[in-house]
Amino acid sequence: MEPFFWKQSYDTGLKQLDRDHRAILELANVLYSTIHNEAGRAAVLQSCQKIVEFTEEHFSREEKYMEVSDYNRAEEHKLEHGRLKEEARRLLLRLELDNPGGATGLYRVLQKLFIEHIPEYDKPFGEYYLSRSKKERQR
Repeated sequence: MEPFFWKQSYDTGLKQLDRDHRAILELANVLYSTIHNEAGRAAVLQSCQKIVEFTEEHFSREEKYMEVSDYNRAEEHKLEHGRLKEEARRLLLRLELDNPGGATGLYRVLQKLFIEHIPEYDKPFGEYYLSRSKKERQR
């Protein structure tokens, strides 16, 4: 496990969503530090709970952007959010039940979010949203 570093390739062009992504990255790095510094189960659990909660809020916010822009891939994107949320909740429950591997599993989900989800789903949505907004301003 290594800490996350923001890459310009994560930018979607949508300021609120990019702020959310940066916040998730910061929360992931808090989790990394908590695990790496052996801060204890309670601290790790609290860190994981914050990540799951904020990420779910972010997905909800992102889905509202999709609805108002009539995004053509919204259903596919929402399904991916559902899959990530389910996996994160399952790992959080595992951690709450004191089963090992929940925190590192959640960290891997976050890696997927940045390495796969943002480039494959969020960046194309950002481009769609911005191009649609530009067309509407030109009318």
